[in-house]
Amino acid sequence: MTRLTTLCKYPDSMLAALFSGRHIVDKDDQGNYFLDSNGNLFGYILEFLRNNTLPPNNLAVPVYKEANYYGLQTLVERLQLKPDVTILLVKEAHRAQFPDYENVKESVIKLAMDNGVHNKVGEVTVYAFRKEFVPRAPNFNPKHGCVIESADITIGPWDAAADEEAFIRCLEHDLVEDGFSVRPHESKRKCRYYHGQNCQKFVYKVQIIFG
Repeated sequence: MTRLTTLCKYPDSMLAALFSGRHIVDKDDQGNYFLDSNGNLFGYILEFLRNNTLPPNNLAVPVYKEANYYGLQTLVERLQLKPDVTILLVKEAHRAQFPDYENVKESVIKLAMDNGVHNKVGEVTVYAFRKEFVPRAPNFNPKHGCVIESADITIGPWDAAADEEAFIRCLEHDLVEDGFSVRPHESKRKCRYYHGQNCQKFVYKVQIIFG
């Protein structure tokens, strides 16, 4: 239970807009306004609106997400200085450097599951490239049986400064955080082709251990 003035403390927020009279807000069978939100987390939103207080550190991330949803920019900016939220934002910014990262990660997991049926080691070969390789030698044969032909997944190019090694480390770290057992990758496997110029392409092997 709270006052309308509390909900509308920040006029530019989505929360204030909901109760501005311009929108229809759902009500329960007793006539109370209904917000499809976690009640415990919303309690911390109300405490901030009432007293300008922040949630405990262990709840900073979920409350940060709620504050984003309700457009409470002042609370968002305060929570961005909390350690767990800062770590989350840095991780998200790091992942954002790589194109279609979440779908690539999902594909790696699915392929590892398929490939791990026989010996419980799901090996996935990844061709990651930050910049497209353009050969300079006029007699360079692009169809030379390149090492990348063994790749299960391809990702690239991207404009960010992070290199291919950073991508593989990011992927493996996220898989471990998700609870998978991951064998650290070996050095990249380079293509051996040479005809006037070395082929610069290479692949990595990512391995998830199932059991």
